[in-house]
Amino acid sequence: MSLKSHGQLFLRWDTDFLYVDVRGPFNLEGVTAGFLQIQQSVSQYQRSAWVRIDVLDKETLGAPEVMKVIGASYKWCLQHGCVAIASVCSTSIQRQILEQTRQKTGMNLAGFTTQAEAEQWCRDQLAERLPPNVV
Repeated sequence: MSLKSHGQLFLRWDTDFLYVDVRGPFNLEGVTAGFLQIQQSVSQYQRSAWVRIDVLDKETLGAPEVMKVIGASYKWCLQHGCVAIASVCSTSIQRQILEQTRQKTGMNLAGFTTQAEAEQWCRDQLAERLPPNVV
């Protein structure tokens, strides 16, 4: 018997920015489906350098097994052309979890309270990795 998927992702590309609008609490089925969505979108888009911005609602959280899949999705993105991942966090717990993940893994992640801050950080990260006049 399979469980019903919980949690939703809405993906949108804007040039080199992949926006991941994240809604609701996730179970393993929901986060796995979301990871697949991201993989398919990145494979179709085929950019050599890009950034990911996750926008989390207040309900976005998951059990430890869910967090492992999220970590795997970060790692996969960073291995497939993503140069940085920013999360716009709605709660302090989300930001703490992200910071712990960054410290434990060394991945290029950062948490922000506004989308504007996240976008600026991502622009800076892209600019550091691309030749002049490309960004």
